[in-house]
Amino acid sequence: MPIPSRWRLLDYDTDAVIAECDDIDGLFTDRVFPVQPVYERYTLLGCTPEGSLRAAVDGTGPAWLGNIYLQGAHASCSGLANCRTCYETGEELLDVRVVGHTEAADGLLDVELEGHRRDEPNNRNGTVAPAVSGYRLQVWPAPDGSDGLLPAGDCRDVAGVFHERPDLWPPGPPLALLGCRAVPTGLLNAKLAHVRVDGTAHVLHHWVFGDVVATRPSALGDDLVDVELDARLDSPLSANERPLYDMWRAGGPAAPNQWAGLERSDRYLWVGAAQAHRIHAPDKPAGTVYHLDGRHVTDYDAFYCAIGEAINGPGGWFGGDGFWLHECAVGDAGATPGFRLVWHDAEVARAHLVPGYDRKAWREAITFDRLVSWLTNDGAEVELR
Repeated sequence: MPIPSRWRLLDYDTDAVIAECDDIDGLFTDRVFPVQPVYERYTLLGCTPEGSLRAAVDGTGPAWLGNIYLQGAHASCSGLANCRTCYETGEELLDVRVVGHTEAADGLLDVELEGHRRDEPNNRNGTVAPAVSGYRLQVWPAPDGSDGLLPAGDCRDVAGVFHERPDLWPPGPPLALLGCRAVPTGLLNAKLAHVRVDGTAHVLHHWVFGDVVATRPSALGDDLVDVELDARLDSPLSANERPLYDMWRAGGPAAPNQWAGLERSDRYLWVGAAQAHRIHAPDKPAGTVYHLDGRHVTDYDAFYCAIGEAINGPGGWFGGDGFWLHECAVGDAGATPGFRLVWHDAEVARAHLVPGYDRKAWREAITFDRLVSWLTNDGAEVELR
């Protein structure tokens, strides 16, 4: 049986095969995930600080605040729950520290901050200031580790937040399908699938939309054709994902814990590759006991690597965040709900997954106790060893 092409394009509406090729230029960027953010300076103008922001300004509390949420306000509205525009004009600044302040002419304060903006689409991706009368300020995580946003005062305006920035992860270059066995023509509107050597195809969350603009003989083999497209991916895969896709192409991880030697960011990508290459199968029978090898669970993403393999074997997937862990625990992810999970060497995770601030996810850290509670709240029986 001949080895199938690595990539397959499927018609977006019918799933019919449009093209098969051995490689795709523009699919993997040469950048390594994650891109470290650029820290900026901001000023809260005409500020009346409260809570931890007040303490940071006064020097009676830490200068570091965590995240600060700027909720756009209107003089005529009474708060977020009653004004959709306020919600849509909100901005979140991450890993924020107070670096100075001055007294304004009206007795209010101008508070200088250092941090970086969460990359999200509000206010034209943070380039245009919203038409608001000021901002309500809230901070999180709370100093005591509790959930929720804490009031931090208000300000009349902000400086330094709204401007053009380079894309953290810019779109890729125009795509070229290399080593095609059938030559597509015209406009392509296609899903992209990664194909294992055994022929199993996995549809990815990548959409190829554009015209065929040129063809040429391929250097990858006789009778093969390279196809240039007027199409590019908004979020190309990273350079450190390519070895993972190569491994899954060859059949997937052959043994547990092949992720254990990776840095945390690459463990995150491992979980993503496991999800992309997930093979759906009926849940195993009720009463099945699963054993989680906890020796390498030293960070949040390692937990998902480990529980994915505990439930579904090497390279298995069982969620990658709190939402998907819940979705998996209630069924259709390999285990009948109410399963029993034996967590071996649980003290490793207990020692590492502790309260604090997670500078990979830019949020409060998910603790060992919280992970256990998520599982038990969804009906799982967790035995810690």
